[in-house]
Amino acid sequence: MVNFLIMKYTDQQLINQVEREALGFDGWKKGAYDIWVRKNDTPADMDKFNDKVYSFVVPEEGATPVFKMVCTGTSHAGSYGLKNWREYNSKGCAVLRSNTIVYESHVWGRHKNYTAYRQAKPFPYFRDDDCDNLAEEIGPVYWDIIFANCHRAAAQGESVRIYNWSVACLVRNNAAQWFKWLGFMDKEMKRAPLSVCILKEF
Repeated sequence: MVNFLIMKYTDQQLINQVEREALGFDGWKKGAYDIWVRKNDTPADMDKFNDKVYSFVVPEEGATPVFKMVCTGTSHAGSYGLKNWREYNSKGCAVLRSNTIVYESHVWGRHKNYTAYRQAKPFPYFRDDDCDNLAEEIGPVYWDIIFANCHRAAAQGESVRIYNWSVACLVRNNAAQWFKWLGFMDKEMKRAPLSVCILKEF
C-alpha cells in the first residue's frame, strides 16, 4: 500500500480553500468538481502517488458543494516525464498550476484506448526543465490544451510508482477507486463536464 502523508481535510476546509486561494474561482456553478490537493513533495517523493482528489457535486447554481468521494493519485508528472521531457516538449515537462480552478475543463471521452475525462479547455501550466527530481511551478505560465487528461494508472490493483503513468495528467492510482468514480460520473452525473481545481497542500 502507498503511504500517504497528506493531511485529512473536512469538506468545509476544502470549500473555503477553493474560495480563498483558487485563481479563476467565480462562484459554485452547477456540476461536478474534482478538487486535487497536491502534496508539498521532496525529491524523495518524486514518483509517489502522494496527492488526493476530492469529488464534489454542486446540485444548483450557488449551492454548497456536496462531497461524494475521495481517491488517491497524482496531479503532476513522475520521473519519466521529468527526466525525459525532451521527448515531449523542448521547453520542459508540463506541471499544471496549483491554486487554480478551471470550470468544465474536462469532458467525457477517451484516453488512449479507454474511457476517461479528456482536457477540453486550457489549464495553466509551467514547464519544468531542470531535472532536479521535483515537479516545480517555476517560470512562464502557458495556457493551452495539452491533453492533461483525467485517467487511471493500471487497470487492476493499486499502482505505487508514478514513473510514466503521468507526464502532466491527473491520474488516480487505485483501480477500484477509479472505476467507482467513473461509474458515478457515468450513471449519476450523466457524463457531465468536470470542473478541476488543484490546491497546494495546506
